Amino acid sequence: MIITPGQILHVDDDESVRESVSGLLRSTGYRIISAATGIEAIQLVGEGLYPDILIVDFHLGSQMNGAEVAEQIRRTLSYALPIIILTGDVTNARFPRIVEALVWLTSKPLNPQLLLAALPNLVQLSRTTRMLPS
Repeated sequence: MIITPGQILHVDDDESVRESVSGLLRSTGYRIISAATGIEAIQLVGEGLYPDILIVDFHLGSQMNGAEVAEQIRRTLSYALPIIILTGDVTNARFPRIVEALVWLTSKPLNPQLLLAALPNLVQLSRTTRMLPS
């Protein structure tokens, strides 16, 4: 079975990070939709975006953190997409419980080879979970 590159929602308040991640993923065939805030990402999902994977920075500013954004998006969707949470400091990050989702917490800067190696399986997992009976 051939898995086509997936659709990824990337949320980061740092424009240079959004541009570098977008460039990396587009160059390897992924469709990337970027958002600068959690509110913007939640709005995109509310308007019908169905990403295969969510990549979100933990520290997004004062409105909400990345884990809160991930939980809101997961509740909005009818499937549990894999979530990659990025942070510059994993020792002080506190996360609310995100249920029924694969969550990968990793530090910045993200290793691009590791990300690209993991994405095909995460896309396949996301698509498979959408087809499971509820």
